[in-house]
Amino acid sequence: MGFTVSTLSTVDELRRLEPEWRELLGRMGADLPFLWPEWTITWWELFRQERAFIRDSLCVKVVRRDSGELVCVVPLMLTQRPGVGPARVSTLGFLGADRYVTEQRAPIVDPSCGAEVARALARHLASNAEWDWIAWEGLDREGELAKTLAGVMNLRWEDSQAGNIVHLPASWEEYRRGFREHLKKSVRHGYNSLKREGLSFQFEVAATPEQITPALEIFFQLHRLLEMADPETRFDRFADPIARRFLIEVCSRLAKRNITRVLTFRIQGVPVASRVAFQLPGCLYLYHSGADPAWRKYAPATTIVAEAVKYAIGAGLPRLHLSMGTDPSKSRWDPVMPIFHRAVCVRPQLSSRLALGVYSWVRDTAPLAQVRGVLGRRFS
Repeated sequence: MGFTVSTLSTVDELRRLEPEWRELLGRMGADLPFLWPEWTITWWELFRQERAFIRDSLCVKVVRRDSGELVCVVPLMLTQRPGVGPARVSTLGFLGADRYVTEQRAPIVDPSCGAEVARALARHLASNAEWDWIAWEGLDREGELAKTLAGVMNLRWEDSQAGNIVHLPASWEEYRRGFREHLKKSVRHGYNSLKREGLSFQFEVAATPEQITPALEIFFQLHRLLEMADPETRFDRFADPIARRFLIEVCSRLAKRNITRVLTFRIQGVPVASRVAFQLPGCLYLYHSGADPAWRKYAPATTIVAEAVKYAIGAGLPRLHLSMGTDPSKSRWDPVMPIFHRAVCVRPQLSSRLALGVYSWVRDTAPLAQVRGVLGRRFS
């Protein structure tokens, strides 16, 4: 059976694809909210660039079997720098190429036909001369898609990022018994410190659009407090008005599909910790957090995760994703850590290779203000 590749270039086309897109996500058991069509479309509507120095256009690749069944969506955009003129550099990259808002990007592929999809994509992309390089993201180097792409497109592997997936047992007590000693002490301290001082706590889960709007306002306030308390190591990821507007809009859209959750931990009625989460089929994904440092001695950041685990178990979810990265706040829960790899395929022309070298230097070494001026809001 053969495979055909087509390109979607309008938001209307993406919206018409949504039902099949979600069905494909279900077949692959996706644990990342960033792959959902609501996330991708909202991102495009708010973060796309269309100005003199940088211009984006939708270039989403769709792969189907000859029977018409959807087997792959690669949410790409073509970015041209400068936006006008003959001396333009054109790159294909994933939608969601922001700084810190979209935590991971990846192709959406039916796992039963990764190699065939890779060969079809490679043939299609090779026949199109509009790009200088392609930045692939979210690849599993041991998977058939990545191994085949590497063989036919001469990929250059770059950095990688780890996920953090906790496989949940049937009860909290069963899960707690498996804690290492330092985590057991931390969780116990969070609950016992409140009990010793006669303080009550509440764990709230906002799920409806009406509940989520005020819960997000609390999240933004607590997220900002973390930066104010430690500006050298933390920063407000939603200080940018567009990033803030994006989170509000995407949470609203996903709430209509009963996916968004905003978790709030209160002590004596005062909100002291918050976490945005997404309840996907089979997984609760914990996104960015916020906490009031004034209540640090009660370890609310640890307790809200413990309460999230209890909530996920109670909802019958088999997995909890602690978000991307390798910091101790995640590794202490002993997650399984799938690795998502990034790779670049550059055309053999000298001009394309020189352009990639200049772009990489600006992205990696130039001051942040200069990067913003040259690359816009995107750094990948």
